[in-house]
Amino acid sequence: MQTKQTKQTNLEIREEMVQVVRELYAVGLITATGGNVSVRLPESEQAQVLITPSQFFKGDLRPALLVEIGLDGQKLVDEAPKPSMEWPMHCAIYAARPDVGAIIHAHALHATILGMADLPFRPVSTEAALLGELPRVPYFIPGTRELAEAVTSALGDGAAVLMQNHGLLVVGHNLRRAANTAEIVERTAEMILGCYAVGREPKTLPEEMLPALRQLGKRLA
Repeated sequence: MQTKQTKQTNLEIREEMVQVVRELYAVGLITATGGNVSVRLPESEQAQVLITPSQFFKGDLRPALLVEIGLDGQKLVDEAPKPSMEWPMHCAIYAARPDVGAIIHAHALHATILGMADLPFRPVSTEAALLGELPRVPYFIPGTRELAEAVTSALGDGAAVLMQNHGLLVVGHNLRRAANTAEIVERTAEMILGCYAVGREPKTLPEEMLPALRQLGKRLA
């Protein structure tokens, strides 16, 4: 009975990942082959992390194509596809943050522009205020240990990081929470850029309310 439950749990996680990846692709948060998603598997599973495969069209992802790896990046099933080249970044975060259950690296258009333009992520809505200011990481070659270390350090105990000329990384205690956060960041970035596009400074929430909202955001993370 325990073995049956373990297999069912693994399949459910795979199906949820495929569903979320397709959602992210449909709204442009990840591109055809750019961006990656991972989930920390339960302790009862053989694998430690389930991650999207490298250079595979995100619009046609299937549960069986997801790759089980250890925190060292090694595949646990030889015939599985090659894991995303960003596995060092995912695994470094999981090692540093036991509270993180899922990670999304998005090639989100507006969030990426916000980072490239050195514009601040402002509390223009309650959802944005819950996240606070987002740290920035300078450009590193994708897939390198240097990028993994820089992102993990910048993330700290936060929920998201902007990567210069590269994209957005968000974490959550589960995959749905991470996906919601990615959408909040992208939507907020779009609103901020829209204000600047029409020559207006984005209006933010009252300054005195921000500390309480940020604390609430940390409790909800």
